[in-house]
Amino acid sequence: MASLKACIQYGAVSAKVHVLKRGLLQKADYAALAQQKTVPDACAYLKNETAYRSVLENVNEHTVHRTELERYIKAAYAHDAVKLVSFDNGKNKAFYQYIYVKTELDVIKNILRSLANDEQPEYDIPPVLLRHFTVDVNRLLTSADIPEFLDNLAGSRYEAMLAPLVQQKEHQNLFSIEMTLDMYYYQLVEKLRRALPGALDRKLLAETTGAELDILNLFWIFRCKKYFDLPRELVYSYLIPNHGRITRDEMVRLVEAPTVEAFIAEVRQTPYGKVFENYTGEFFHKKYAEYVYNLHQKFFRLYPYSVLAVVSYLHCKEIEISNITTMIEGIRYGLAPEAILPYVVGLEENNGPAEQN
Repeated sequence: MASLKACIQYGAVSAKVHVLKRGLLQKADYAALAQQKTVPDACAYLKNETAYRSVLENVNEHTVHRTELERYIKAAYAHDAVKLVSFDNGKNKAFYQYIYVKTELDVIKNILRSLANDEQPEYDIPPVLLRHFTVDVNRLLTSADIPEFLDNLAGSRYEAMLAPLVQQKEHQNLFSIEMTLDMYYYQLVEKLRRALPGALDRKLLAETTGAELDILNLFWIFRCKKYFDLPRELVYSYLIPNHGRITRDEMVRLVEAPTVEAFIAEVRQTPYGKVFENYTGEFFHKKYAEYVYNLHQKFFRLYPYSVLAVVSYLHCKEIEISNITTMIEGIRYGLAPEAILPYVVGLEENNGPAEQN
């Protein structure tokens, strides 16, 4: 049960989170959205039947294009984040810096992926978030290739960490850059977590972030073994420290596993075995997202009067927006509902590992 002090401190923001959470899509919404035949149909449903009406009210659903619709949908995250941060009493303001860094990194990664695929990069950022950015997005969008992109990051908070990649041409690839940026992000979150004034907030974030890091490390080890065949020394260098429930000895056994199958067998002995349950080589991203989604759902229920109320809601909002953009893409290509819905996170009846203590 929450203490009186926590109720007073987080009363306003907790109430706001509960209001916003009631607007998250339900299973019936996803089922109805999957039935839409065109992108304009999907826009009309979201605009008229869901909480996205507020960001779509000025959009003409009859003429909207996919990229335009996705831009408005993604803006909903920014609007919710700014609302929730404004409701905090001020003691945790510095911690919410992670929101802006995370968004900035998402922009950087998306532009990078476009360059890696020889596509013209483009990205729209809600002005309410753009003013917190340390990178010149317009300059990044002019990059002709990855080396120029790295040069264009000069002067940003990422310059120092990416300097070795600028100097070592053999590491100027998407994998190395994304791993370096992800490591920076989680190191920053850990620094911000330790600076939080509330002991319970620090503890809860250590648990949720620790689980995210554990499963992210598992994912990276898996990718290294299955797709990149990297030497063990390099695999170790990519692992993020400050992990949660996986011990150092367990991590060594996972990295040293000689094959993908041996790795999976080792994973199944850890608290995250369900992620690889009935593993077929597909939907790994979905299983990862389901685990973390359920984890945040659990902590949101248990600790509504804590900083986790904001963190967990925003995580669920991110998942929802990812779900919608995935479904819009499926609708655009004329996929049947039964082909679209398996990619939606959060529809499973069994919460699985999120219910573990």
